Amino acid sequence: MAKIKPLKENVLFKDFSDKEIAVLSKFVEEKTISAPTPLFLENMKGESMYIVVVGAITLSKMLSEGEHKTLTTMGPGDFFGEMALIEDGPRSVSAIVAQDAQILVLKRKEFEKLMEEAPKVAVKVVIGMYKTLSDRIRSSSPQIQQMLMGK
Repeated sequence: MAKIKPLKENVLFKDFSDKEIAVLSKFVEEKTISAPTPLFLENMKGESMYIVVVGAITLSKMLSEGEHKTLTTMGPGDFFGEMALIEDGPRSVSAIVAQDAQILVLKRKEFEKLMEEAPKVAVKVVIGMYKTLSDRIRSSSPQIQQMLMGK
């Protein structure tokens, strides 16, 4: 699996030049993982961001002992866990490989190296995360409003 193409095609890095993508790719690890392997479990320490290249990853929340609610399924082009690059908190959900997957992983330690070696690229990663988070909040606002109004 080549890292450059999926990075270039990802919405998070849409404003990156080819040179910036090449720099970023040096800090990203490629992995192939079979289903049903957990990437991480709820309340584990967050240490990495994940980008799905091929396959599917299910994000779920524990409701009670042994009972999980699927929140969403991430597919090619989706990314998650990005807050682990910035904050040292626990995961709020579990991520399980639902369909054999090829993923790209950016670990916090590697992101910190990126900040030292190519700070402009690191800032663009953070700006991309912020823009995506803003879009996610904006798109979920109508659903939240409907829930609040009891519809």
